[in-house]
Amino acid sequence: MSRRFSGTVNADDQETETFAVKQDATIEQVTVRFYQGPRLDLEVFPFVEDEEGRRRSLIEVYGRDAIVGDNDIFPFAVSEPVRREDVVGVEVTNNDTEHAYAYTVDVTLEREGGVSRGVLSYIKGVF
Repeated sequence: MSRRFSGTVNADDQETETFAVKQDATIEQVTVRFYQGPRLDLEVFPFVEDEEGRRRSLIEVYGRDAIVGDNDIFPFAVSEPVRREDVVGVEVTNNDTEHAYAYTVDVTLEREGGVSRGVLSYIKGVF
């Protein structure tokens, strides 16, 4: 199953899009697309939020708090378990004070094997 987040963030604004997970699964890939123009002013933060409201990042970006780009597509291999009632989302911040920018984020979930799929794949890869 794949879920797409897309939109346009106005100048000096932020938006958050989410969806609730309906059954246990593993997030396998997150693909972030920046269209031409933002020159690193658009920040994308994909996350999972549990029932207690704790957020965890889906992508670790060293030296930054979010993913940035300009006319780029970044596919990230992920193995993040999610449980029923977790919330998957993206928070997008536009730091430019004059222009609006568009983005697209695709999140791929694998329901086969639920939350244990990522662990099993890792164990098989070790042996």
